[in-house]
Amino acid sequence: MPRITIPNKPFDLFYRISTPSKRDKAKEIDEEYETILFFHPFWVDSFYFYPQFDDPTFYENYNLIAFDAPAHGSTKVMDISPDPVTWSYHATIVKEALTILHIPSVHLVGSTMGCCPAMHFAAQYPDISKNLIMSAPPALTETTNWSLTFRESMHILINAVKNRDGEPLDAITSVIFDYNATSHSKRLVKDLEEEYMQLNRSRLLNGELNGEITVPVLISLALSRKQLLSYEQAIDLKCPVLVVQGTLEGWEEHDDQWVDMLEKTHKLYTEQNDGKVCDMKRIVLEGCSRWMTLTHPDLVNPIIHKFISKSKSSISSDSTQDLLQGLQISDTNTITQNHDNEQKTITDGARRRSSMKKPLSPRDKTEFGVQLSQSGIGKSQSSSIGQVLPKEKVTVEPGTIQTIPSGIGSAGDGVKVQVEVVMKVE
Repeated sequence: MPRITIPNKPFDLFYRISTPSKRDKAKEIDEEYETILFFHPFWVDSFYFYPQFDDPTFYENYNLIAFDAPAHGSTKVMDISPDPVTWSYHATIVKEALTILHIPSVHLVGSTMGCCPAMHFAAQYPDISKNLIMSAPPALTETTNWSLTFRESMHILINAVKNRDGEPLDAITSVIFDYNATSHSKRLVKDLEEEYMQLNRSRLLNGELNGEITVPVLISLALSRKQLLSYEQAIDLKCPVLVVQGTLEGWEEHDDQWVDMLEKTHKLYTEQNDGKVCDMKRIVLEGCSRWMTLTHPDLVNPIIHKFISKSKSSISSDSTQDLLQGLQISDTNTITQNHDNEQKTITDGARRRSSMKKPLSPRDKTEFGVQLSQSGIGKSQSSSIGQVLPKEKVTVEPGTIQTIPSGIGSAGDGVKVQVEVVMKVE
């Protein structure tokens, strides 16, 4: 896979790129196709998005590109960064990489912490951001238990690197997979977890994971996980926005933080734009974990495709119902998507980096759940937000669900997030 050096930055960015003409060995995009840019979560790397790169709906019709974040995967951090390496900063160096690669515009897809650089990219570079899709974005408030666990994991990381001990790194990987992929006991996810354990051990042994350069970057990124957009930045977003959440998101399942942020942003946008409604939506999927792009691509991929291709179809700009049309969810291991009278089947499976074969694994029965809202601009009734469909075979037909967009925001009103930046670990 290719690399790119960012001028005046201590990063040698590794990236994966796939084009309709060169799926595996591409180094530049096919200019006649649009490009989807993926931002991966903390601790993993761009391989995390293999269920999207392996989906013919995407690789036959779009350029696909994903960068390994600084101190992640195969991206090399060659020196101490003079600038704080936050998720917002990551968005800026990715933009520089896109300029070097002559990529004029992108559809943005972020997963969990990867939503942070995705949203900042959309805010900082509105003219080249076509759509923003955030899958299980972080929220400002998290449970004390998870905050303490995260902090303890960073201390474990520091000591593991200092002692050159790979076993504690395995524990961190296991905790992260357990928190984000609740189906992590499945063989396919467990295999991927073990691969990341091996990758981190290898990086530790060859010196790429070290206390002087890379660990400070990892900690700084972790600490900036709540560095979201302000409401002012959110209402200035020019591109359509979609938030996809799952009901297995733990502490985020019932606290409605994103619901409140979406509604407030929608209200502010309407007040400042003469009653116009912003093009921002939210969908809830029952039974999906935070890493649903990895664990449930059969549900998530069709939604992503519908959302980014809506400008070329009859999908209306004011309804999430259209995103669900043509999707059938049942007890089988596949979800079928009908698009332009052509039927494609997406299977749920996983593969190792060195293998082109994808061993299949039965997935749990899951159903769609969508946000239902009244036509008013005021706060929706709590019973209608995040409502999920019954646990039975569900076929989504046109007209069966009525929805309107809800506002979408980020940081709390007037909230200033202080981001500590670790420059060196002794």
